[in-house]
Amino acid sequence: MKVTLLSAANGKGISQKTGAPKHYAFSSISYLVPEKDFIQGDHQIQKCGFEPKSLNILDEQTLYNKFKNILDQHGICEVDLTLQPDPENMSRNVVSDVKFAG
Repeated sequence: MKVTLLSAANGKGISQKTGAPKHYAFSSISYLVPEKDFIQGDHQIQKCGFEPKSLNILDEQTLYNKFKNILDQHGICEVDLTLQPDPENMSRNVVSDVKFAG
């Protein structure tokens, strides 16, 4: 799946907002997709440009490092994503690999 990559994030820690310490972890990317017009009944909304979207990636430091290296070398750029079923929710996909597509 080819997308225009904006950013990547990887975080881990212990949240103490609710009083009891709770571990958290997240890994995701932001990318751009072309805007689409919305037409339904009496509603017509025209759009142009791009809309940012996000997608979870496998929580692996090596995968995050691949995204970081691509962004450090090329900035906002087109990449090719490999998807696989999310091990925690088989009805969703997560990114399992990335390659620079430029």
